[in-house]
Amino acid sequence: MSISSLDFDSRRPSEDIGGGFAIRPSFAKKFNQRVATDIINKILSDRLKDAIYDKDQAPGWAHEIAEEIKKKLLELDLNRYKYVVNVTIMENKGEGARMQCQCYWDSDTDNIAQEVFTNESLICVAVAFGVYLY
Repeated sequence: MSISSLDFDSRRPSEDIGGGFAIRPSFAKKFNQRVATDIINKILSDRLKDAIYDKDQAPGWAHEIAEEIKKKLLELDLNRYKYVVNVTIMENKGEGARMQCQCYWDSDTDNIAQEVFTNESLICVAVAFGVYLY
């Protein structure tokens, strides 16, 4: 089922076009893949460590997890970033699965974080896209 502490050098100036309007975020205010992956990993571990797959509950779990990830990303207070979060939960039957996405974006400001959680009963793939709004 699919439902669709920064510690960096903040002295680096953002690209400014005059009047104080930044067209790109400063280094400290960019979407950080490591930080986002840590957020996703913690949420998945906390929510699913003892979960047993249930086809009737999986859609609700996916929605709740996606909302929680989005909420935590918003708490990073990265101005002008938009987030797309996709969470897929499937039964773990030992079969393979393949997922792919393709995006056109600014590789200087936009990024992706992803994490896969597995236990004896289920597999959960969570992906978060951080896209800077110009």
